[in-house]
Amino acid sequence: MKSLYTIFLCLLAWTGAVRSQSDDIIIKTVNLIGNEHVSMNEVMYIIRQRPPNWFVRQPEFDSRLLKLDALTLKSFYHSKGFLDVKLEESYSIENNFAHIVYEIEEGKQYFISKISMTGNHSISEKKIIKLLGLDKRKPYNPVFINDNLYAVENEYHQIGKLFFTINVLDDITDSVKVTIQILEGKDVRANNTYLEKLGGIDSALVWRELAYKPGSIYSKNTMDNTTRRLREMGIFSMVNMIPIKVVDTDSLVNMVIEFRRYKQREWISDGGYDPIQFAEGTEPLPAISGTVEWRNRSFFNTPTQFSTKLLAGVPMEEQFVLPRLRYDVSFASSWFMGIRFPSKLTGFYETFIEYKDKIETIERFGLNLSQLIRFDKRSFFETKSVWESFSDQSATEENIEQRSFALKINIDKKDDPLFTRKGYLLSGLFKSAGYVLGGNRDYLKVDLGIQFYTPIGSKSVFATRIKLGRLWGWDSNDTDYSTDYSYEKFYLGGSTSMRGWEVLRFEELEGEPVGEVFRFMTNIEYRFPTYKSFGFTIFADGGLLADLTKNISSDLLKWDSGVGVTIQTPLGPARLDYAIQVDNPGKRKIQLGVQNLF
Repeated sequence: MKSLYTIFLCLLAWTGAVRSQSDDIIIKTVNLIGNEHVSMNEVMYIIRQRPPNWFVRQPEFDSRLLKLDALTLKSFYHSKGFLDVKLEESYSIENNFAHIVYEIEEGKQYFISKISMTGNHSISEKKIIKLLGLDKRKPYNPVFINDNLYAVENEYHQIGKLFFTINVLDDITDSVKVTIQILEGKDVRANNTYLEKLGGIDSALVWRELAYKPGSIYSKNTMDNTTRRLREMGIFSMVNMIPIKVVDTDSLVNMVIEFRRYKQREWISDGGYDPIQFAEGTEPLPAISGTVEWRNRSFFNTPTQFSTKLLAGVPMEEQFVLPRLRYDVSFASSWFMGIRFPSKLTGFYETFIEYKDKIETIERFGLNLSQLIRFDKRSFFETKSVWESFSDQSATEENIEQRSFALKINIDKKDDPLFTRKGYLLSGLFKSAGYVLGGNRDYLKVDLGIQFYTPIGSKSVFATRIKLGRLWGWDSNDTDYSTDYSYEKFYLGGSTSMRGWEVLRFEELEGEPVGEVFRFMTNIEYRFPTYKSFGFTIFADGGLLADLTKNISSDLLKWDSGVGVTIQTPLGPARLDYAIQVDNPGKRKIQLGVQNLF
């Protein structure tokens, strides 16, 4: 009887929960009254309480969010110069459906008629106006100006004006007269530096990483560079640089640097999306990977780091049937022979490729000595010296010994590494294998790339990528290198290059992928967001592979075009692209990728 009673109570609770769910109020309509200069589409993009759409079929009504939406909408009007806007939100509920109404009195739209500035001696008026986003041709936008004050602040901090102040005043009549008042202050110099919470680390290792000296002008770039150098030591999880004004002076600051140490010895595991270079002549291919690493951040109490790492990567491209495995043993240090030259020596063993039944697993092992010089957070110059032995699909040799030296440069001026809206990226690889270095192969390789991003409107982006590669050393008349598969050659096809083709299969010979010594590729995309974490892309890809430069012609250039959808996931942006070959419309391909193509 007791058990029956318990069951009855559970059923009652479940019934109540179901009834409660059935009583949820669903948003049916959202209407605007009085909007002349703001469209319904613009409003739908910024508010949280919106009617059903393709992504959300039954949006629940929340009166608290409605109040926030009203404030958001009012702020949006202010950003368009409607400073006197009046807005009232209301709603009605019928049969568990909510009908939302915004009544708007837009009022007058204000434009800037005059801009005046005082106190600027070190930075031009034109540059400050540009940094603040002021433009007489556009409506007065106080929200945008306030958001851009940090840009002016950063510019003055770069030249040592740490205690500068700025005040933006607006005189609103029929138009807006903007007055910018600047007090630059004196040049600020670094005085003493104090190190806190070093945690037993020899202070001499820290002092040599400082990018400034006592008496030098305070510069935000210099301080950021110092922070980056200290983090590159691999010892500190946190570096916080705090300028403190020296008492009774307007031109000196003491620098206090706070540290937080990593554990000296620890196991580190990680997993998720990691692009993997399954072939050097391809773009990094999407893969789900996991790593396990043991790291000693101060090997034998020296500034040298020791680590051993195991990586397993499962390719997302359907043609690859086995995971990539790699094992590394590394030594790294920021200094070499008394010179700051971040270097890393890595011994490695890996297996990869296994391309269906056409290309067998490649085993590769060797030593890699690399040096990395950073210009800023994402721009760098790198050198690599590699000795390696690997199995290749050459008809003449089962194992190849290769010795190479490479230079790589990366200039990244994108505003955001993942969700880029403007900026550019330049990349270049220059590699020489063999010749005076020895080994079984002699060749030269150049691989250049450029990416451009142009914002369109408030959210959309026009993105372009161009890649150009040339390999000297594989001659089509040389039987040793004529038809062999090599991961050094250039390939196209797949989710990261030519999306209308299967991975590596832009060129084929008897059903097998063919790499060439010359590659040209361009990708053009128009990206625009739709709803919350969703976005759409319209794209076109063009590519060309050739065996010799003298055979290159426009007739070899092939195109695909298509559309894609992106969605934010815990692994990053995920892509689903549908591409059609332009010259062969019957050839179509659906590609799954992670993160934007470029």
